[in-house]
Amino acid sequence: MAKKTGIRGPIKQIDASLHEPINKDAPPTIYGTHLTPELANASLNLSVDFLKQQQSLANRAVIWHPKTLGFSLFCTLIYLAPNAVLPKNTRSASGFIVQFVLMNQTVLLTAGIVLLMTTSFAFTLLSKLTESLFQAKVDAVVKSEGELVFGCKLEQLANSIIKPTEKLKNTQIIVYRDTPIALASVSENEAVSNADSLVMGVSAIGTRRVYVKSGIIEDLLDWALLRTKNIQTGSQKFKSDRSMKLLVDVYSFDHALKDTLAKKGFSLIKSHKLPESRLLSGIFGVRQELWGVQFRYDSKKRNERKRERVSRPFCKQTKLENTRPSLFLVENSSCI
Repeated sequence: MAKKTGIRGPIKQIDASLHEPINKDAPPTIYGTHLTPELANASLNLSVDFLKQQQSLANRAVIWHPKTLGFSLFCTLIYLAPNAVLPKNTRSASGFIVQFVLMNQTVLLTAGIVLLMTTSFAFTLLSKLTESLFQAKVDAVVKSEGELVFGCKLEQLANSIIKPTEKLKNTQIIVYRDTPIALASVSENEAVSNADSLVMGVSAIGTRRVYVKSGIIEDLLDWALLRTKNIQTGSQKFKSDRSMKLLVDVYSFDHALKDTLAKKGFSLIKSHKLPESRLLSGIFGVRQELWGVQFRYDSKKRNERKRERVSRPFCKQTKLENTRPSLFLVENSSCI
């Protein structure tokens, strides 16, 4: 008999399509798991989808920006001013408006078309700016096979070219009805992290659009804090019972995520212009913001108290002691 080589073929992937609805026939279970070879494609798709969601938010922010609306109205007024006929001998404001509309029906209709055309032109032009910004980020993630986000090449992981490592636990994926719907991934910020203070950064966090308001992002932030604590206590590289930091990069127009971070005790550390797009920063004030939270896990106090359990639908949770208000952190365990 021929000897087995020990090299496994491509691992079957869990459905990673973001365009198909979730299978309603699947069991209504939700659970969290770390990155596995079966979830490689889904993880890459979700991380790219998060960038496209941010692009959509950027488009909305610039198209409804006062400068964009002002440009459209200005172009409309340029057309309207020399072509409109003003009524005379009116005794009230309402009478003036009624007569103005009756006397300039054709002109006002054309002005409306001008307004739509200028708005469409502005949207097309500005969407090109946001597309170039985020497409470059998408291309970088795809070209690196997800290594920029997850710390490993997902294609090699899916094809068993590389073996699963402890680093895969730095990514948490939420699966609902056998479909991955959200994830968060963290990595050490080696530039500022040291033995006295572990600093972790969130390289990706998000959920499918329909679950944005479900509270999953809050749970993923809780997981990121718990994962940071586990890395500190489980490694000889860092001193125990020292403060830790968790950092998150946010765009200034992502108000939902900023509100969630504020509720979780994060605060704005610094803000700077986008180096990739001076135009978006200069004209529309789009900025890259760094949010962070500093916390501390006291193992002595932890051992003195009984483990507290919080009753919440679906997920088992534990409580982490830190310098901020109490945070309830989702464990790496299946949810009923």
